[in-house]
Amino acid sequence: MKIISKIILSLLLTINLALNLYAQGYICAVGGGSEDYGDWSDAPYSWVVQKSDSGKIIILGVSSATEWLPTYFMSFGADTAYNKTISTIAVANLQETYNELITAKAIFIRGGDQWDYIRLWKGTKVDSAINFVFQNGGVIAGTSAGAAVLGDVDFSAQSGSAYPDEALQNPFYSRMKFENNFLNLIPNVLFDTHFTERARHGRLIAMIYNQHYSSSRDLIGAGIDDRTAICISPDGIGEVMGSGAVSIFYKDDLTKYSPITNGKYTIENLRSHLLTNGWKYDFINNEISIIPESAKDVDPNRVWQYPQTSFTLTGDNNLSAQLNNLSSFLNEVNSTNVLVISHPGFSNSITTITDFLSSINVTFDVLNITTANLNNSADAGKINQATCFIFAGDSLNVLSYLNQPVGLVNAAFYNQLAQQIPVFFFGNPGKIAGHHFIGNTDTDLYAGYRGKMTINEGLFIFPELIFQPLLFDNSDYYENRMSSVLWGMMRNRKRIGIYLNGNDVVKIKSLENYISGNVQIPYMIVDARETTKVDSSTYRASGSIGPRQIVAMNDVRFSVTNYYNINYLIEMGAFDHLTVIDDQSETNLELKSFQLYQNYPNPFNPYTTISFSIPTSPTSSPLRKGRNEVGFVTLTIYDILGRKIATLLNEELNPGYYEVSFNGSNLSSGTYFYKLSTQDYSETKSMVLLK
Repeated sequence: MKIISKIILSLLLTINLALNLYAQGYICAVGGGSEDYGDWSDAPYSWVVQKSDSGKIIILGVSSATEWLPTYFMSFGADTAYNKTISTIAVANLQETYNELITAKAIFIRGGDQWDYIRLWKGTKVDSAINFVFQNGGVIAGTSAGAAVLGDVDFSAQSGSAYPDEALQNPFYSRMKFENNFLNLIPNVLFDTHFTERARHGRLIAMIYNQHYSSSRDLIGAGIDDRTAICISPDGIGEVMGSGAVSIFYKDDLTKYSPITNGKYTIENLRSHLLTNGWKYDFINNEISIIPESAKDVDPNRVWQYPQTSFTLTGDNNLSAQLNNLSSFLNEVNSTNVLVISHPGFSNSITTITDFLSSINVTFDVLNITTANLNNSADAGKINQATCFIFAGDSLNVLSYLNQPVGLVNAAFYNQLAQQIPVFFFGNPGKIAGHHFIGNTDTDLYAGYRGKMTINEGLFIFPELIFQPLLFDNSDYYENRMSSVLWGMMRNRKRIGIYLNGNDVVKIKSLENYISGNVQIPYMIVDARETTKVDSSTYRASGSIGPRQIVAMNDVRFSVTNYYNINYLIEMGAFDHLTVIDDQSETNLELKSFQLYQNYPNPFNPYTTISFSIPTSPTSSPLRKGRNEVGFVTLTIYDILGRKIATLLNEELNPGYYEVSFNGSNLSSGTYFYKLSTQDYSETKSMVLLK
């Protein structure tokens, strides 16, 4: 009887909690972007009017605004709508301010800078009035910065915006600041806005990771695209409206974190749901509640297609900056006969590669792909004699001629893949390693928004892969590059997506069937093996040739790491180690060898950071007599002629991870080299100063 009573009491408490989590109010969080009549904004903004019973709407900000938005709300039937500027703490604390605000049926917070709202309104009568309206069944809405303060925890922007590459590289860096005592409207939720447009997936993932360790909270992250909204009713059900997606992220039982140690960390299998117009999410039970009929089924048990051979992907198109990665590749494979595969239009640039190969005395040949030579026996012979391939070029469609079903050259290439001949890709050509790749990501700023990205046939080396390098290379192309992987995976029912950037490198090993990397910014793996439903935006912008290329997918997993010595096991969908459970520490893990990392950023102007690791295992370090006895370590900078420019370090160091800053302000643009050396070890890498 006591057990039954406890069960009933537990159920009553659960029901009571669910009823009180959202009190009686409504929330509409808008991801930013300009509104217009007859456009994406009609649905969420009319929802605000409807849920406020067509009553008074007060639009808040810290600066003056036009009458456009009040007029827009009234066009949907709002009785009254007007702007109110509250730009000082004194005004925010006036009783008359409170008295005025609580007469509203809806309060809308404009875009701007959320730190202004937090520093001026937190703990004031404005804070209390907004909560009063919400608790009494009103609507609280906001766009951009106004939406960013509607959660339980807010990214405060106190030190300015946190850029996605910097947040991903260090989830605890100085701009990652949060507020947990302002409004607190949606329990356990953190909103981010302008999501795909500004490639903020990595940023939100880093925020969730940050809060796990700094506040012991596992938040639900909700990333809202521009021109998109999620409107949440008192029962906790939020409906997505508009042109893009709302991306939900949270830690579940399959998610593992390793604590950040010496700048390195791992996130394994963070769960995500990507939701487009008409999808609904239950924020109380943390699950999708409605999948619209427009969604298509995906068979999670379809046959896997694993890599045919091992290959290496790099993060950008800078050939000179990638030569160290190429050198590492050549040292790992049989480089007896190297074949550089390119196309005639790239002949001037290819000399960077061929000159390098000549300088290190590697035997090589060059094959320029054209439609005319696909049946050329001499060129087929070049492929048959090759012990490894290097792909470089700026026309992926031409390089993909190798996928044609007939031709001596084509047959020779696929025969070599079957013989496990390894491949190195410079930057964008790595996209063709999959069965499909996404084109037009780097020329038209609005390609993804206007439906102009293309699906193209790749080389089928790893059929499950959609790859996107240069993720953070140019913010103008953030939406194209961020959406390309997800759109490609959805359209072609692929399971694995990889994002990479800069001089970072990722290796896919076919026999071992794993993915590993040597990176500064953590590489990001998207795994859709659990996805059973997919959908996409139907919104067509002005000047478009198709819908916005934003997708919905349930049960997607995101994994990131910047460790160089761990492997993502493709068959298992998990890393092989360093997915450390929360209460474990990595401090006892031993570095087994010296490691000089690629500087970051690179190219740089004028500052860059050079990092390296010193081993802890006596057996792998001949310069040490004992575990903590380390000889002199020297870090030196040279110009392209081999002249010493600077000595950054020359001292005895203990085992561990080190970072050294280099200032090139007194140097001219060009390629420079940095060398880490001890009595028995040296390694050199190149870097590019670009002023």
